[in-house]
Amino acid sequence: MNNDMKAIILCNNPVALPGIKEILFFGKVAAIAIPKRNREMQYILAPLLQKTRIPLLLIDKNNYHLQISQAIETYAPTVVLMMTFPFIIPQEILSIPKQGFINFHYGILPECRGPQPILWHLLNNDTHAGLTVHKVDDGIDTGDIIMQEKIRIEPNDTYGTLQAKSAFLGAKMAAGLMKILDYGSIVPGVRQDKSRAAYFNMPLAKQLTVNWNDMSAAEIVRLVNACNPWNKGAGTIINDWGIGLTEVEIVGDYDNRNVKPGEILVCNKEEGLIVAASDNKKLRINIIFTNEGFFSGSRLADFEVRAGNIFG
Repeated sequence: MNNDMKAIILCNNPVALPGIKEILFFGKVAAIAIPKRNREMQYILAPLLQKTRIPLLLIDKNNYHLQISQAIETYAPTVVLMMTFPFIIPQEILSIPKQGFINFHYGILPECRGPQPILWHLLNNDTHAGLTVHKVDDGIDTGDIIMQEKIRIEPNDTYGTLQAKSAFLGAKMAAGLMKILDYGSIVPGVRQDKSRAAYFNMPLAKQLTVNWNDMSAAEIVRLVNACNPWNKGAGTIINDWGIGLTEVEIVGDYDNRNVKPGEILVCNKEEGLIVAASDNKKLRINIIFTNEGFFSGSRLADFEVRAGNIFG
């Protein structure tokens, strides 16, 4: 057993919190570090650590490599755990801890590398998302896989619900990892299959915008779900007014050949906001986002939006 094992945790997003709490339970945390600019995580972690002697380190983007090196020297961790940390760690730092750096990637590797795997699993219409725990090397999400578990993506899953599922899976896998780390200094891992690897950057605005002419109703639903609450909905335009679609559902078919994709069929309080998709399906837009706030779709009638207007 490795009774001297202790970790520094680098994190940046609340999705890591269940995993962090699980690691804290084992009493092996030397320090937790977050980007200085992340006020949300400061507010969450400060009270969580208040009754412990675990310091919360605020990392500046301009000299993060120096601060992390100093933290390793000060707290002498055997391992550094990265959980949604946004900065790339230089190779010379990765080799300092005896058990190296280990990353919690909230997606499936090697098929979904990059900074927003939960989003891309939805945008790519994948059947599964999940969590991969892997060693950190000089690439991005390329290190040997230690553990991996998948989550089935349900038709009604949004970015928010899938993130919550991934977060609690993180707690389960954190417990498993702590047992591995506590057993000895050598951490087993399996090389990633490069032939299956794909890297996804942050999406462009057009990738988060509904294309009424080319997208099916099911594709529009998936895009809207991917953008809820991330991005506050999928973008679209009506009467030269940009809005976000936050919740939509397929409610049947239409057979009028003169109807154009994106055309509003109904907009009233009784039936809601019904829009034609390109594959002869009808979509009810239940919730929208505007600069004025979140509203039911039918509230567009208050802004002079009528049947016959066309989303574009």
